[in-house]
Amino acid sequence: MADTFHIEIATPERLVLDAQAESAQIPGADGYMGILPGHAALLSELGAGVLSVTTSGQTQSFNVTGGYVEVRDNRVRVLADSAD
Repeated sequence: MADTFHIEIATPERLVLDAQAESAQIPGADGYMGILPGHAALLSELGAGVLSVTTSGQTQSFNVTGGYVEVRDNRVRVLADSAD
């Protein structure tokens, strides 16, 4: 199993993050999802909240609202209405 996964966070205006990550906490419509390398495939609606991503031992946080998240093949794509 890989030690990291690829994550992209994008809004209609810009690409917010494109990195290899060790973990992520993503606000879903029904609560937070913890994502680790090798996570099962899923497609979910995003909720409003703080999305946290750990890359190289450092955690970055983004306030996100609305959109979708897709996890597939050790790749996470977050398409948010807004992220800052």
